[in-house]
Amino acid sequence: MTSLQKGTRVRGGSRTITDAEIAMLPAMMGAINPLFHDEEEAKKGKLGRRVLYGPALLGIAVAGTEPVLKDVVLGLIGMTDVRFRATVGVGDTVTPTLIVEDRIAKPDKAGDLLLTRDEVHNQHGELVLEFRRTIMIKR
Repeated sequence: MTSLQKGTRVRGGSRTITDAEIAMLPAMMGAINPLFHDEEEAKKGKLGRRVLYGPALLGIAVAGTEPVLKDVVLGLIGMTDVRFRATVGVGDTVTPTLIVEDRIAKPDKAGDLLLTRDEVHNQHGELVLEFRRTIMIKR
């Protein structure tokens, strides 16, 4: 896919976080904590509410750009520089954006390397998550 060149910005699909996701996703990952499962205890803490488990948000962010990459991706090589910048709770809408930082030809490999910087913003435009990915894609 030639459109995924350096400088390309791809906006993924927006998603509003539900109460079920805040409760279920951390439980499925083994993270049992009042911050995700106990509204009254979470209200007493510094965050003032139950929040989405960070790795769950990371998964939602990657899934949000999947429709753009699904026909060209061969595999995820790595993920680095993951930074959670703000909390996400019930009713927040998150939107991921993938920015291509480089595309490196790898003639000796199955595909090219796509280096991305990914950002996730909430409905107020606030940056809530950022990370980098290295993805092998079809030529």
